[in-house]
Amino acid sequence: MWLAQSLMYLLGFAVVAIAWGGLAALKHVIVVSVIAGAWGIGLDVIGQMVGWHKLSKQYEFHVASPLSLAEYYAGVVLGQVPFLAADVAVPLAAALLLGVPPAPLLALSAIALAALTLGSFLALAVVLRIRNPMNISAVTNPLYSLTTILPPVYYPMSALPQPVRLLALASPTTPLAELARLATGAAEACLDPAAALGLAAAWLLLSAVALKGALKWGLED
Repeated sequence: MWLAQSLMYLLGFAVVAIAWGGLAALKHVIVVSVIAGAWGIGLDVIGQMVGWHKLSKQYEFHVASPLSLAEYYAGVVLGQVPFLAADVAVPLAAALLLGVPPAPLLALSAIALAALTLGSFLALAVVLRIRNPMNISAVTNPLYSLTTILPPVYYPMSALPQPVRLLALASPTTPLAELARLATGAAEACLDPAAALGLAAAWLLLSAVALKGALKWGLED
């Protein structure tokens, strides 16, 4: 049902894009949906999975096991690979049919992996601080909507007035979407490559620091 929901979400945006902006808008929506899909897997699905691990006491079981933190995280991420592949395969194929060359699509795939990583770091930094694990989805679902619908992800950053563009940089998805536009030429980008990469790296570092402060593994105090 998650896969069906993702497909309906993508098709809905595609219909809106064609109705309002034609093929150019459709190309842009398809490209950024790869980033939004990977971001959703990291932020929403992985965040909720670890939350349910806490609720069912599986998290404590893994902490007490011989598994390292890196192995646990890799296992959780690898478990989502089928969902990630299904989520991005359709938009990648559609982008190829719309004329995006294979090389930019490879770069887009790398950006999608960065989006998944950053999304999961941010989600876990929040989830691991929630005392009642039953509230996990009530946090991750709105957080996903907040970081994909309001910021310039599905629409180009150039559509915003200059002062509002600075506010948009408060969302980690903004530089990721800008990198997708820069890599594929799907729409005009307002950030240059160095600025977009720097902001994405800064967000990754900040989320990793926040996650480290919330994460306890093994015999750590």
